[in-house]
Amino acid sequence: MKRFALLLASTAFVTPALAADVVYEEPAAPVVAIAPAYNWTGFYVGGQAGVAFNNDAGDVRYNPNTGAFATTAFSGGSGDSDDAAFIGGVHVGYDYQINNFLVGVVADINYIDASSNSSFSITSAPGVVDTFGVSSDINFVGTVRAKAGIVADRFAVYATGGLAYADTDTKYFAPGTLTATNGFVPTVNSDSDDVGYAVGAGVDYLVTPNLSLGLEYLYTDLGESDTTVTYTNGTLSQNFTATSNDDLDFHTVWAKASFRFN
Repeated sequence: MKRFALLLASTAFVTPALAADVVYEEPAAPVVAIAPAYNWTGFYVGGQAGVAFNNDAGDVRYNPNTGAFATTAFSGGSGDSDDAAFIGGVHVGYDYQINNFLVGVVADINYIDASSNSSFSITSAPGVVDTFGVSSDINFVGTVRAKAGIVADRFAVYATGGLAYADTDTKYFAPGTLTATNGFVPTVNSDSDDVGYAVGAGVDYLVTPNLSLGLEYLYTDLGESDTTVTYTNGTLSQNFTATSNDDLDFHTVWAKASFRFN
């Protein structure tokens, strides 16, 4: 009995000590998925398409010199330009995000279906009215611009500005009867800058981390296109000149899609 009592007493002292050494682990917290943060830093390529408008035709001035045209005393003319024209092309750029700020560069090249025509009419003989003029066509236009703006997760709003360049064709036209019958030979002196600037603003939205859609507005000014046409008839000693001053500026609104290499 004494041994049994001693055994019970030993068990009573040992059991609390063992219980104190038992460690119960807390259940693991559930894993919460965190949505990825959108990052705008990286190169991108894409395309754009939209409308260019307000490409105004230039003024025309007729300067009578000698001969029968000296009594015409006509100046001024009429202009006709595209109210709206298609513009579209491709672009490549790089954006860099600093906290909520965005800086970058972008270059684009675009086909544009824009033209302007300036014309004037004179009375070259009793009852005969002849029309002369100049037309300007913009074949393509491109820009190289800087960007600066702010970002908020998927959205980016920015201002942009930089160099604009273009390829333009300036052509003159005159009645065929003057050249064929009366012997007038036209001499053309045309000066087109074809280089200017573009400024605007835009907004982009990240559909996925690698695809963005956007809308952009640009004002483009390519300078002036000055053309002087001199018509001379050596036999009759008659000549006159016509000048056209065309401001090659227009507005653009287009939609963009870009693939981003993040």
